Amino acid sequence: MNFAVICEGWKNRKLPIFNGIAYSDGYVDRFNIDYYDDNNYERKTINRKRVKIELSSIEVDYFSNVTIYGKVSSKEKRITVIYGGGSDGSEGFIVVESHEQKIIWLAFFEESNEFECCEIIENNIIAYNNLGDKWVFDIDCPSNLRII
Repeated sequence: MNFAVICEGWKNRKLPIFNGIAYSDGYVDRFNIDYYDDNNYERKTINRKRVKIELSSIEVDYFSNVTIYGKVSSKEKRITVIYGGGSDGSEGFIVVESHEQKIIWLAFFEESNEFECCEIIENNIIAYNNLGDKWVFDIDCPSNLRII
């Protein structure tokens, strides 16, 4: 897969199903986030692994139909952030576009749950899922993801 395939899918409101952040330069940061602790059902961010690989080496079998819940913009950062959920219900996404409507990077997670609200504070994009969790992405280095 290449970034042009992702951009074409996005025009049709579809995104590839994978856990990670894809960049316009053709690279992707893959994440393995164990989101739940089965022993006491608390949300956790354990066993998070980051691997930077070329997007062209990823095989994606399925695209998810996505629903946009909203968008926020920053004139200072010259970006628009579009957020929402995938067709499975457990999926969430963030798409960061330039003011020219070109994708800079996008994040898609299979088990984040839908992102229902989003804000830009200083150099962070803070997305809130339907469980009330905050997913904090650094605009310039989104792979420094924090889940609070």
